This record gives sequence, C-alpha cells and structure tokens, in this order.
Amino acid sequence: MADEGPRKGSVSALMGRTNGLTKPAALASGPAKPGGAGGSRKLVIKNFRDRPRLPDNYTQDTWRKLHEAVKAIQSSTSIRYNLEELYQAVENLCSHKVSPTLYKQLRQVCEDHVQAQILPFREDSLDSVLFLKKINTCWQDHCRQMIMIRSIFLFLDRTYVLQNSMLPSIWDMGLELFRNHIISDRMVQSKTIDGILLLIGCERSGEAVDRSLLRSLLSMLSDLQVYKDSFELKFLEETNCLYAAEGQRLMQDREVRYETVFALTHSSEPVTRTTPPTCATLSESLEVLRSKLLVAEGHSFPLRDLSFFFFLLLL
Repeated sequence: MADEGPRKGSVSALMGRTNGLTKPAALASGPAKPGGAGGSRKLVIKNFRDRPRLPDNYTQDTWRKLHEAVKAIQSSTSIRYNLEELYQAVENLCSHKVSPTLYKQLRQVCEDHVQAQILPFREDSLDSVLFLKKINTCWQDHCRQMIMIRSIFLFLDRTYVLQNSMLPSIWDMGLELFRNHIISDRMVQSKTIDGILLLIGCERSGEAVDRSLLRSLLSMLSDLQVYKDSFELKFLEETNCLYAAEGQRLMQDREVRYETVFALTHSSEPVTRTTPPTCATLSESLEVLRSKLLVAEGHSFPLRDLSFFFFLLLL
C-alpha cells in the first residue's frame, strides 16, 4: 500500500503523454477557437502606395541602347545586345508611358536613314537596268530592316500604335517613308517607270529579260500604292501605241483574221508576265483595249471572219 502513492503519480504523469511523447500545449488544450488568441490569421496583400519608379537616366540609357540596335540593323552589322533584352526594354518604357516619345524617336531614326538612301539614285551615269537593280536592292533591304525593327518594337506596335488609329503601324510607317522620300522623287520615279517599260518592250521584241526583277519592282509599286497612278496609265498608252502600229502593219500584209489572231494572242501576254496578282484593273483595261484593236478603222469583218472571231473568244 505504501507503493500506491508513487504509482499514481507516475500514471498521472503519463496521462499527458502520447506514446511516451509530450503533447504540444496547443494540442493539449484542444482546438483553438476562431478569433481567439491562437486562431489563424489572414494574409492581406496590399498594392504599392507609390508606383515603382524607373532608375535615374533609365529612359535615356535605354533609348541609346535601342538607337544603337536600329542603326546596326540599318547598316547590316551585328547587334551587341540580345533581342529579348531589347524587347523587354521597349516593354518597360511603354509600361511607364514613354510610348509617344519612343514612337517619335523611332520614326525620326527611320526617316533619316531613308532620306540618306536617295542620294545614289540621283546619279545620271547609271543605265536603266543597273538603276532598276539598285532600286530593287534598296527596296529589299528596306523591307528586311523594317521587319527586324518591328520585331524589337513589337510591344509598342501592339499597344500604343494599335490604340491610336491615326498613327500608322511600324510596317506602314516604313512604306510611307519609302514612298515619300524615294519613289515619289520625280527623277527616281521617272527612271524607274521608264526602265520597267523598257524591259517590257525588250521582252515583247523577243529579248530575254530578268522577269524576277520585273515582278519584284511591280510588287513594290503595288505595295507603295503608286502602281495605278504612276505605271498603269503609261503601260496602257505604250500597249495601245504598240498594237495600233502592229495592227496597221499586219493589215497591209495579211488578212484581217490574222490580225485578229495577233491581237487576241498578244494583248494578254503583258498581264501574265508583269502584272502583280493584286492589279485586276489592268487586266480589265487590256480587255477594253483588245476590243478596240479587234475592230479596224474603216474595215468590216466578212461573215466568215466574224464567225472565226467568235470562235476565238470561246477558247
């Protein structure tokens, strides 16, 4: 009986243990009441009172880096910086409302470069074919440069420019600068159109010409939206004079139906050879010209020739 006291003390000491380990005070006291001293707390995240500011001279330093990259693209040299780093720099500037200034600075750099490209084309020593090759090279380089520049300033193009309908996109801005400062120059445009017509005339006479060069130049005129006003009218005038003179010559040497065959087979050739896919109006104009050339002035088709004529139209 004397040992019962210590035994009870040891048993009572073990009642507060779990598998021989002491329980934590929070568990021993039972579940905590909400809002109590031991209750869970909610984590509340608040916005910054002041918007994070850019470091001092960040805008100037970043534009200096972007300007260097644009000049490297225009001079066909390697870019010192990573393209992802340049894209992120543009995004940072746009996020801090520097987009209007950035767009104006980019346009000015591109305009200065395009204006400098006009000087070599004002030399009179260049012949027609060499001039066309040079203007085509300048156009191809300009397109390649604007694609790379747009890839760097893509965030600016898709945010600030997209929200301002009065501003042209970076690609359209490049087309506008090339049209205003190069192809709209009187001497450059005249030599370009005359050179294209000269190549078409050489091809009509049976000479071999560079059709890829013709196709590229005509696509350039179409992209710059000067095809109809600067080229199409002169081309139709040249075609009208050519086939009118050829028709008069053939009327003296051959029968009328052979002249009909000539007009039908030749008047559509310039369309397939030189017309860009977007210029459907030229094809319609040539159809009208063809109908005029098929009716000789002061001559009437015999019945057999008229039937032959309608048979050719069905081909």
